[in-house]
Amino acid sequence: MTIDNQKTFALSVSKVKTYQICKAKYKFTYLDKLPRQEWDFQIFGKFLHEVLENFHITIIDGTNDKDHVIMKQAFHDALLNWSHKLTSEQKAECYEIAAAYLKTRRHKALPVVLDVEREFSLSLRDDLLLNGFIDVVQKDPDGMLHVADYKTSKSKSYLKKDLLQLKTYAYVVMCDDSSIDRIRCSYVMLKHNFDKIEKEFDRDEIMQIKEEFIDYADKIRSEKLYRPSPTPLCKTCDYLGICEPGKDRMGLGKISFGEVEW
Repeated sequence: MTIDNQKTFALSVSKVKTYQICKAKYKFTYLDKLPRQEWDFQIFGKFLHEVLENFHITIIDGTNDKDHVIMKQAFHDALLNWSHKLTSEQKAECYEIAAAYLKTRRHKALPVVLDVEREFSLSLRDDLLLNGFIDVVQKDPDGMLHVADYKTSKSKSYLKKDLLQLKTYAYVVMCDDSSIDRIRCSYVMLKHNFDKIEKEFDRDEIMQIKEEFIDYADKIRSEKLYRPSPTPLCKTCDYLGICEPGKDRMGLGKISFGEVEW
């Protein structure tokens, strides 16, 4: 079934970002539904997300245990699901990051975590749904509501201008509560001692995101060509083996012997 034949189109930040990066990848992923590779960095990120989710759920549910006791159990429970996929080096790095998180919670006022992995499905139009998950919703010590997304990437620079994800989460929360006039948003850099790329937005700024998603939905639904956009990101693309422009970009499209190539 193609998008044109669907009555209701489900959109997400991931779909939009995939379409922005490479229309061919969008087609392979969401229309053709080709098998996807599970990369080491994805396994690492999913495991670490689960550790932190387990940690905060225990606190939200109510406990008198100390942080280090809660984290030990959270780490253990996540390992039950992921140990067979993680390398020993990944386990050690995740342990260090979890320990670093405990240190960030000492000697300062803590936010009140209200929810983790909050699922949402929001109607933007009769034929359009916005779906996804919010890593963390919390109330900061100054009383401001704060939505956060965990990032395990090594680089911070590309995120500073890429605010779509944060604005989307802020939009969802503001739609749930009309009394919120201003909201704090952040990318939490897990490999950088939980440093934050943090922004604050008012309601007028955030409400504009609805029209952005509607515009993207209309563009995607009317797309016919799905041309590839080769970039250095092709090296971690699930579909490099079937994408000739991607293989050319990575230097895999030709066999060369001296002066002769074909």
